[in-house]
Amino acid sequence: METPAETPGLPPETLEGWYALHQLYSIDRRALRTLAPAVARDVRCATTDSLQAIARDASEGWSIVVSLVGSTADVLFMHLRPTLDDLRDVQCRMDRLPAMEYLRPAMYFLSLTELGLYQLAAHGQDDPQREARLRAERESPHTLRRLYPPVPENMPYVSFYPMSKRRDTGQNWYTLPLQERSKLMHSHGLTGRRYAGRVTQIITGAIGLDKWEWGVTLFAKDPVDFKKLVTEMRFDEASAKYADFGDFYVGRLAEPGGWVDEAFGH
Repeated sequence: METPAETPGLPPETLEGWYALHQLYSIDRRALRTLAPAVARDVRCATTDSLQAIARDASEGWSIVVSLVGSTADVLFMHLRPTLDDLRDVQCRMDRLPAMEYLRPAMYFLSLTELGLYQLAAHGQDDPQREARLRAERESPHTLRRLYPPVPENMPYVSFYPMSKRRDTGQNWYTLPLQERSKLMHSHGLTGRRYAGRVTQIITGAIGLDKWEWGVTLFAKDPVDFKKLVTEMRFDEASAKYADFGDFYVGRLAEPGGWVDEAFGH
């Protein structure tokens, strides 16, 4: 019997978890130099207290500070929370930081932790075990770590970048049959698995929320692994043919007080 042609453009199912907000700022050092020492001290103390409270008050999710190196921004604040309203509250609290008088927005990125169920697609839309497979996927430890990730331990270096899939003539990801996309993403995932224990990634989906379609936040013990991992991934077909990347922002996790003293100290 002839096999029916696959339907192009069919989206994969996805599972979503926490909302994510990446806030990137550059420091207005010219404005900082005009501060009297006593005023600068007050800004440092109040900002540290507020940042610590924002992180401490997160009953679910978390907030981190990343001091950036070699980027068009100086600092990344990353927040994960259960709802969009929770993120809005965090953003309002961040806007009230005394330090905001001296920080200039470089980029905001709103997204959701996401897991694309491409492996389910490999079994076809008419798979009689589809619901059982979907339930098992939702409840698996791997899925829970992807959707509700902890801050990775002993991985102080961070790299964040946005990306999208191409929609060019002859290179349109969204017109590929679902099973072909599933095969490409499986190969793509195998590359990442070779870095298990060295790099942890948090993938967030932003379609309908941001200009870019995904955000990738990597944590590593050694920042050289960012270069090695991204290089390898660019050579697999899913990236080589169909991926567009935004700017990369790289730095190190910082305690709120340590970052404030470093950025605003005299």
